[in-house]
Amino acid sequence: MPSFELKLMGLTCGGCVNKVTEALVTHERVEQVDVTQNSAEITGSISPDEAIEIIENLGFEAEE
Repeated sequence: MPSFELKLMGLTCGGCVNKVTEALVTHERVEQVDVTQNSAEITGSISPDEAIEIIENLGFEAEE
């Protein structure tokens, strides 16, 4: 499975990390996720643009 990393902005606590992790890991095309306050490493067939949209819909910022 391909993987990519996104730069994250706006995550200020463990709750933010958990919120992003849960939103990504429940997506059907995501196999594995490792989220910190600064980045997300995502493995699966989801596109970076789709992952960014999910994160931004939670109120955070993300970029490749």
